[in-house]
Amino acid sequence: MNFFMGYNSRPAWKDHFSSAEDLNNVLICKTMPRDRFAMILAYLHCNDNTQMPRNCKDKLYKIRPVVKELHRKFQECYHETRELSVDESMIKFKVKSTLKQYLPMKPIKRGYKLWCLADQRGFIKKFQIYQGKDEEMSEKFNNYGLGERVVLELTEHEWGKGKVVYFDNFFSSISLLEKLKNENTFACGTIRSNRKGLPPNMTADFKMTRGDTDYRFSDMDIGYWKWKDNKMVHFVSNFHGTEETTVSRTEKNGSKSAVTCPQTVKDYNAFMGGVDTADRLRALYCVDRKSPKWWHRLFWGVLDIAFVNAFVIHNLLLPKITVKDCRRSIAQGLMSQKDAGQKRRTSSDNFSNAGPSKRRKSNYSTLKDVRLVTYSNIKSVKVISQGKH
Repeated sequence: MNFFMGYNSRPAWKDHFSSAEDLNNVLICKTMPRDRFAMILAYLHCNDNTQMPRNCKDKLYKIRPVVKELHRKFQECYHETRELSVDESMIKFKVKSTLKQYLPMKPIKRGYKLWCLADQRGFIKKFQIYQGKDEEMSEKFNNYGLGERVVLELTEHEWGKGKVVYFDNFFSSISLLEKLKNENTFACGTIRSNRKGLPPNMTADFKMTRGDTDYRFSDMDIGYWKWKDNKMVHFVSNFHGTEETTVSRTEKNGSKSAVTCPQTVKDYNAFMGGVDTADRLRALYCVDRKSPKWWHRLFWGVLDIAFVNAFVIHNLLLPKITVKDCRRSIAQGLMSQKDAGQKRRTSSDNFSNAGPSKRRKSNYSTLKDVRLVTYSNIKSVKVISQGKH
């Protein structure tokens, strides 16, 4: 019903049950009464609060079982593409919370921040909900910074498979690329010019024009590129070489021009958008349910992530459909399951149940001879009648 309300919205969820003709939704009213829907929404729980440890440091205890189960299912039901990307994602939430973050460069600027690992189709293979700087991380990655630990934890189950991981300058460092190369995992991304381990003897910015490139390689074949576009862009990779290509750029007069660049730039632009694709699909007809409970937004957000993954798998195996049609199919299928276990009504059932209205206290009386007749009597009468013919 919540998926249904995502693409068939009203000012408030109670308006679906309204008696007003311009607000009432017949399908919602047939599926469940308003009071029952409100009761389920009020008493919705994903974990047993009575079992919570007294000194529990897991801020996501209330939805932890849902997150674990989704991770298990995401790993089982889908084989991702070779190219993966790690990036940030947001779930909108404006109420005061210790988990709320502010990202001015994202379309959703305030809300819960997620670290996501996605493939090129937009399938989110794994995600982590950021709990703040006091979050407990895996002890085996204590020697790395926050961005490096996020990449290592998200991609650990992909090590040794020859995957290619792309990420932006928040996560990248020379030590991270060396670690991934030792684990037989390729990596590429932008990098900040003040990171440790970068070569100091690069060409000065004022000496470079648009399309110029300078690069260096370390002893472990970690490449560092400094490329001039409209401004300086820095890249690192543990598998690219010195190949060059061109990218198309639009000039101020509207004309197109080809700008020389390293192959690293073109590959990064082609394969970095997996998480952004997932965000775009999730934003279409999402479950935009307001609630005073802080974890409800996270709950609906991860359900939308599950829907996007189901949509990606559907379009991969079956004829492609739109996001709206997929939402409609899933919503109507789930809403019709309440009738699946009921006995199928026949014409005889309709005849036997016909008669008085529900307001009548008792049914019509039945004649004694008709009420006491047995199946054997009916069968014998049928045989006699056939013999006369």
